[in-house]
Amino acid sequence: MLNTVLTGRVHIGKTTVCRAVADLIQQRGYCVRGILTPPILDNTGERLGIEVVDLATGEKRVLARRCPASDLTGPCSNIGEAGLDGDFSGPSVGPYHFDAMALQWGQAVIARAIAVGCDLLIVDEIGRLELEQDRGFSQVLQLLETSIVLRSLLVVRGTLLDKFHRRLPDLQFITFEVTGDNRHTLPFEIAQRLFLTQSLSGS
Repeated sequence: MLNTVLTGRVHIGKTTVCRAVADLIQQRGYCVRGILTPPILDNTGERLGIEVVDLATGEKRVLARRCPASDLTGPCSNIGEAGLDGDFSGPSVGPYHFDAMALQWGQAVIARAIAVGCDLLIVDEIGRLELEQDRGFSQVLQLLETSIVLRSLLVVRGTLLDKFHRRLPDLQFITFEVTGDNRHTLPFEIAQRLFLTQSLSGS
């Protein structure tokens, strides 16, 4: 059992690194399952929301809608303006309001990945929703404690690392931090550490 954590500041490229790790490992015939949560951007680069993507199939759902500051006390009033379909009356964290059905779909993707089995499980990400509200994709935390996952790569932003480790005090994790300097080479380092093979090097 080999558990790894990918951390770093907000918007540094953690999801991009996860996708690169998945691509590297899949190209060499390994089975990678789990979820990615890339941002949904408008044509100016403004963040409108979050998607959840099934790594096994490429299928995706709109997971959350980013609300303007004026709407943070209640449901988003301008959901339709961005063309993001969904019922965003589920849980909320900061400016993001979540679609409960999309959360359930993501949970099912993770559960299926573990039930079917894979060489690497990726969960992007374990955040405030999981660690402070015990919602979202928090079930993966209990499943990790059962030792049925061979290898995992979990995304946890730097400000939440202490809470994450307190939640899983009996598990050991290898931690990688994404920076502006290493985000292009880090996927090779992570893949090599996970599978201990020189064939995954960047040469």
